[in-house]
Amino acid sequence: MNKVKAFSLIMLVMLFLFTGGCNKKPVLGEMTDARDGKTYKTVTLGDQTWLAQNLNYETDNSWCYGDDPANCETYGRLYDWEAAKTACPTGWHLASDEEWSTLIKYLDPKADPNAGVMESNIAGGMMKTTGTIEDGTGLWRSPNVGANNSSEFSGLPGGARFDDGSYNVIAMHAIFWSSTEYDANSVYFRILDYGLEGLYRDNNNITKTMGLSVRCLKD
Repeated sequence: MNKVKAFSLIMLVMLFLFTGGCNKKPVLGEMTDARDGKTYKTVTLGDQTWLAQNLNYETDNSWCYGDDPANCETYGRLYDWEAAKTACPTGWHLASDEEWSTLIKYLDPKADPNAGVMESNIAGGMMKTTGTIEDGTGLWRSPNVGANNSSEFSGLPGGARFDDGSYNVIAMHAIFWSSTEYDANSVYFRILDYGLEGLYRDNNNITKTMGLSVRCLKD
């Protein structure tokens, strides 16, 4: 009788696991921005639903990389921080530093936002699109270390606009604003890097007037 009960318990546990008890499979969807009619892919990871593309809604103090409209279509727009805070459509918002950490912790339970600049050793690869420019298979510069996009977040290396109006690091870095200030001049942000599988959380060397990518989070 005890063996029967033990077997039944094992079967219940296995059923729980295979029917979603530990299922972290991304749930894909889409949303349309009523302001301009653009449709975006979305991805639900745990209790959060994110845009699975960089925002491409034109506001004041937003730019296409290199002032080339084609780059907006591929990578979305680059926003300064003040513009980024209000750029997301109704029902969505610019994620806080804490909300970013929730996402990273979901993808990598060992992630630690207080461990230093490297918040996770693996989440970057889970969030980057695959392939490289050199191989003709993607938009990242080689080697695009660890990229598998298992999260379906589909991070693209949209680069940045600097305070002097120059543009740099396209194909090398995806840099995303958070809504959380560090001090009067700087903000917490996240970086995906072509040369790393990990993910950076930092607040240095980025000023509020620079142009970075925006990923909106559903309210």
